[in-house]
Amino acid sequence: MPRSWTFTLTVVASRDGFIARAPDHPPQGWASAEEQVLFFRDIEAADWAIMGRHTHQAADRPERRRIVFSRRLSGWQRPTQLWLDPEALTPADLPRLVARVHPLAHGLVLGGTAVHDWFLRHRAIDRVHLTIEPVEFGSGLPIFSGQQAGDPLEIFIRAGFALRSERVLNAAGTRYLQLEPV
Repeated sequence: MPRSWTFTLTVVASRDGFIARAPDHPPQGWASAEEQVLFFRDIEAADWAIMGRHTHQAADRPERRRIVFSRRLSGWQRPTQLWLDPEALTPADLPRLVARVHPLAHGLVLGGTAVHDWFLRHRAIDRVHLTIEPVEFGSGLPIFSGQQAGDPLEIFIRAGFALRSERVLNAAGTRYLQLEPV
């Protein structure tokens, strides 16, 4: 039986495969205006955004529906923000946990690394919207744990995804790719 929900991983990465230099380095400070337009399009299209505590704190939006993964807090911290420890959960649990507030048919996975890992481990990433900015960090937070610096597209291919489309967003060379599981 097909699932009644989908999860899209939306991620912006440096050309060398990092999502930030450090947990307190949000993309708003280094991502292109074109990436931000696509990011907010994805936000508006989603029923719920799923992220880790650091990602939530980097851009706290009290009015948005969010599932925040945390080992420290749990429960409804705001009327539309559920904090939970994902350790004993699967992606199939999430729609049930938020149903009384708003149905989850389309979830948007925002990160960070541990959240990406959790969805990858459960094989619950239905599509990827990947923006590659023409910057290099040299080190930082990887897309997935255990990953070395490298081309973000190759990182996703090694993780079991295939490229479906690609386009250049601006004169600086920002690339926008859509991928799906193989």
